[in-house]
Amino acid sequence: MTNWNAMLVRERLVEAADTMDHIVAGRIGPGAPKSCWPVFAQEKGDAYGYTAVKTRYVPTAAHISRANEAQAWLSALVDDDRSRQIVWARAVCEARKQSFASWCKKNRVVRRSADRLLRLIYERIAVSLCKALINLRYPDYGRVSNRGGITGVQIDSLPEVASPRSFMTEDARPGAGLPDDPEAFERWLAKTNADRRKEQERRRRAKLERVEDELAA
Repeated sequence: MTNWNAMLVRERLVEAADTMDHIVAGRIGPGAPKSCWPVFAQEKGDAYGYTAVKTRYVPTAAHISRANEAQAWLSALVDDDRSRQIVWARAVCEARKQSFASWCKKNRVVRRSADRLLRLIYERIAVSLCKALINLRYPDYGRVSNRGGITGVQIDSLPEVASPRSFMTEDARPGAGLPDDPEAFERWLAKTNADRRKEQERRRRAKLERVEDELAA
C-alpha cells in the first residue's frame, strides 16, 4: 500500500526527530554504569505502585532505521538547504513539545510563510513517495503521542482502516493551485505580500483623504 499523505509524512518526521533526540551518542570519558538486570523501581513508592516507574527510552535498531529513512526524504526530495532546515526544525519542536513560533522569531523566519512552505513540502514528499511506490509505514503513535492517533502501540505497518489519516482520496491535493517548486512558491508569496501591502496602503491613503476632505468642509 502506497497511500501516503502530507500528515503521515509530517508524523514520520516528528518520530524521526524524537528518535534522534534519544539516541545514546558516544562521549569522551568514563562509560556510564551498565547492568544486564532489567529496569527496577528505585524508590519504595514506585515499588508499591504508588507512582509510575520512570524508564529511559532507548530507540531500537528498527526505530533508528525508520528515522534514517525519513531523514533521507529531506536530502533527496527537498533541494533548498533553508527549506530542509525549516522542516527539520518544525519536527524537532513538535517532538520536544517546544514552540515553533519562538524558533521562527529567533531565526528571523515569517511563521505564516514557514507554515505554507511546510504544507507544500509535506505534500510534495507524499506525492513523490506515492509515485515511487514506497510502501506505507505508519508512525509509531506510541512516541508521536502529541499528534494523536493510536497511543501506546508499536506500529510498523498497519492496514489502511487503522489509519486515523486515511480520509484523503488518492487524487486529493491540499496544495492545488500553488507552485510546486519551493523557489517559485517563495517568489509567488513575495509578490502576493507586496500586492497586499500596496492595497493596504491605497486604502489607508483613501481613508486619509476622506478625513481631510471632511475636516476641510
